[in-house]
Amino acid sequence: MAQIETVVDVICDQRDRFPLFVAIGIVMGLLLGFSLLYLEPGTAAYAIALVDVGLVAVTVVGFGGGFWLCTKRSVEE
Repeated sequence: MAQIETVVDVICDQRDRFPLFVAIGIVMGLLLGFSLLYLEPGTAAYAIALVDVGLVAVTVVGFGGGFWLCTKRSVEE
């Protein structure tokens, strides 16, 4: 349990950088959404774009959730 606390402490030390990563993920998502308008379904480029949608979503949710968790944790302390 102490190792998990240490890992979370190290991650939460970088909390001030999380909004930047969330903003970058949102911009990437917007650009990706714009490019999906011009890709034809069934092509290789479309399949790669769908994988990229998943990666961008995981990034935004991961850093957004991490920011929320670390902020909640710092308020409780």
